[in-house]
Formats: sequence, C-alpha cells, structure tokens
Amino acid sequence: MGTVSFKTFLLGLVVGAAGGYGVGRWLPLDSAITTSSPPAVSSPATPPPLAPDQLGALPAKHPPLVPGGDATESPAVAAARRTADTDIGNYLAQMDAAAALYQAGRFADSLAYAQRARNLRPDSVDALLAIGVSQAELGQYDAAVKTLEQAVARRPTDADTQTELAYVHLRRKAFREALATAEQAARQAGYSERALEIIAQAALALGEPARARAAVERLAAVNPGNPRLAELTRSLAPDKTTPDKTPDKTTKGKPS
Repeated sequence: MGTVSFKTFLLGLVVGAAGGYGVGRWLPLDSAITTSSPPAVSSPATPPPLAPDQLGALPAKHPPLVPGGDATESPAVAAARRTADTDIGNYLAQMDAAAALYQAGRFADSLAYAQRARNLRPDSVDALLAIGVSQAELGQYDAAVKTLEQAVARRPTDADTQTELAYVHLRRKAFREALATAEQAARQAGYSERALEIIAQAALALGEPARARAAVERLAAVNPGNPRLAELTRSLAPDKTTPDKTPDKTTKGKPS
C-alpha cells in the first residue's frame, strides 16, 4: 500500500477526541479522507520486507513478540496486529498495525509496533512520526519532542512534520516553542490550517493578540469553513471584565 499525507490521515477520524490530531504519512492505509490540500510530498519507495533468513539478524533491541488483543478488538485491528506478529520482518505490516491500534485508541500498543518498524528501518521518518505522535498521546511530551525533532531534522522542508512538533509543544504548554515552530510550518506552506490554528492559540497564550489575529485572518482566507475559526475569532474578542488582558482559550479544543 502507498502512504498518505498528514492532512488526509486521522483528521476526520480523531477530531474532537483527546490528544493529537494526526499521524500523517506514516499511515500506509487506503481509506484516507480526501481533502482540497495540495498534493503530499512524495516519499522514497519503501524497501521490501526482510526475507525469512534475515530475521535472525534483527537488531538486539527489536521489541519482542507478545500476545496482544482482547475480546473487544475489532476484526480490522486484530487482522493488522496478527499480520505484523506473523511477519515480524515486514516494515509495512508493523506500520499498518501501529496505525490501526492508534485509530482504536490503543496508543501504547501503537507505539510498540511503531518502534518495531523503526528498528527494521532506522532511516524511516514515517516511523519516527508514528513513534512521536503515540508518545504524545501517552503524555510523554518530552520524549515526543525529541522524536519529532529528529523527524524535522530529516525532513526540514515538510510543513506537516513541523506542525506535528508544534502541536506537541502546544500540548505541553511550551507556547513560545509552539509559536516558532508553527510559524516555520506556515512559511513552508501558507495553506496549513493547523499551523495557523496553533499560531493563534500560542499567540493568545503568550498575550500577543495582534499576532493571533493575523493568523486567524489568514486562516479565514485559506478556509472560511474551518471548524475552529469561529472559536478562535471569539477568543480574540475583548474581555469586558478585564479589558487589558487577552482571554486565555488555549486549552479549549485542539487544531482541527
């Protein structure tokens, strides 16, 4: 299966749920939501799975196979996990299982399969992204930042990768870092709605309403139907009880 872009992945699957808003290109699934965003940055072809005689040479730290699943596990998740467990040397199978488990809200299990994938392909930026977003969902923000910084270093011109890192900074309330990273993403791709949302939220948290307003205005120009636009616009309205203080709305909702 081919991989898909950040903007077409979990956006429609996890909007409104707790945690992050995307797993991005690491998802090798065909059921991605189609959006009007520009085409995804192409990635190199994925190397073939390891041959059976190569499995004995797996890295020493390769996560072991352990029984998984439960009675409530969906058939799709069970099938993805079973395939990955049966074919431990198959990078794409590990990534598929990580994606399926992430969608099911089983972030610790998703992380384990993503780590397996990275051990198979240490140079895979997509595996780094899978690890980073799962760490963030588990509240492991410091680890997620380090992981996603590695992904950004390897893919420095990718606005979506930078946006994932910016959102983790926002969640850990490192607003200055979130603002700087999201602005970099917006410079790379001015159409990035999530980057603009993060800029607005971080700027509001830092008491910089003019900066937030500029981001909201750009967001309105990019997509007048953005689901967060009305909320962000309200956040910019003067607080009549404390006219000199910008209301802090950064903890309500999340980038769409």
